Formats: sequence, structure tokens, C-alpha cells
Amino acid sequence: MDTLPAPPSDQRGGLVFEVEGRTFFLSAEHARKLAPRPQIARLPGAAPSLLGLVLEDGGILPVVELGPERATMIVCVHRGEQLGLLGAVGIRSGVFPADPSGGVTVDGKVIPALDLAGLYARLHAATWGASWGG
Repeated sequence: MDTLPAPPSDQRGGLVFEVEGRTFFLSAEHARKLAPRPQIARLPGAAPSLLGLVLEDGGILPVVELGPERATMIVCVHRGEQLGLLGAVGIRSGVFPADPSGGVTVDGKVIPALDLAGLYARLHAATWGASWGG
């Protein structure tokens, strides 16, 4: 399978999107695809930000709420695990000038990277850690 060449080191590929008026960047390293709003199975007792689970491409993945929008799910991967993100609007994909902060620059404005690691850690701490006594 042919792969696209990596962007120059001064550029980053990925998604730029808004969540409740704030703009974020998610690198192509983490973003896998955009999918229409899935049917979500709720989990009793789950953390409020965990909307539930979905069946996606033959696997089950947790879906996390970023904001109130529900039209499009961003399927991403962190630490080898897939995760669905709902709540983004104005999603754009492309290659953008890199910013030293880890984000990108779009139209002269620095767009911070979505803290996917922090989101993932909070989800695990609130959901599994609390349920399993960890």
C-alpha cells in the first residue's frame, strides 16, 4: 500500500475544529477518520463525559463528549486504543504550519493541540479507576 509522504517538519497534518467557541488541533497521528453520529449504548454509572460505547468497524470504542454538537464523530487513537469524540464543529483537515507549542497556526492564529492524553487520563480515572477501586 502506498503512503503519502510526511509533511515537512515545519508543518503538521491533522484536523482543526471548534468546540463551544474554542478551536483545537488533532494531529493525523491520532485522527483516524470522521464518521456520522453513531448509535451510542449508554453505560449506567459512567463518567458524565463518557457518552457510552459504539460499534465501529467491528470493534467497540468509548465515545467521549467534547461539546454539545452530535453530527460527526472523530475516531482517534491514543496509546493504541480507539476513542470516539463527539462535539466538534467546523472540522477541517489539512496540513498546517507547525507551532512550537505542539499546535498549528491557521490564518495567523495559534491553534492549540487537543489534550488527548489528558482527556484519556481523566476518562480512565473517572470511569475505570472509580469503578474498580483503583
